[in-house]
Amino acid sequence: MYDRFIASTGTLRYSPQLGSGGHGRRDGGSTLWWLIIDCDPELGRYLRHQYLLGHRRTRSLQGPLWGPHISVIRGETPPRMEAWKRGDGSVVEFVYDPRPQQTDGYVWYPVRCEAMLDLRLALGLPREPEPALHLTIGNDKHGEADPAGTPRRA
Repeated sequence: MYDRFIASTGTLRYSPQLGSGGHGRRDGGSTLWWLIIDCDPELGRYLRHQYLLGHRRTRSLQGPLWGPHISVIRGETPPRMEAWKRGDGSVVEFVYDPRPQQTDGYVWYPVRCEAMLDLRLALGLPREPEPALHLTIGNDKHGEADPAGTPRRA
């Protein structure tokens, strides 16, 4: 990872609703046991614009349905329910590596946020999520998919 991370903030959202106002996903799953950090839409716009410029204006990104966000919990039912919704709506600080990564057309940035790793532990979940914490900014429909699903540089 890069030795200079950039600081930002976002808002904790438990069980975030989708654009239709519900929790049902297209794949049949649900967003009920999700926790995201909802990031500033302007940060997403800026990073998507940087991606466009970095590809000489030949590849643009479609923003994610939730806008720029960090997925802290992805459908994991926590064993310790008493900590569920702890800090809901509060502002959280995090830092991200300014070098974009890409997996299967999704563009993201590695994130460090000790408070969210501690919250995962309080909920009885493994400290490190799989995949690791990352800021999702968009989808490159024209990007080459990595068949192994491993992060690679954009």
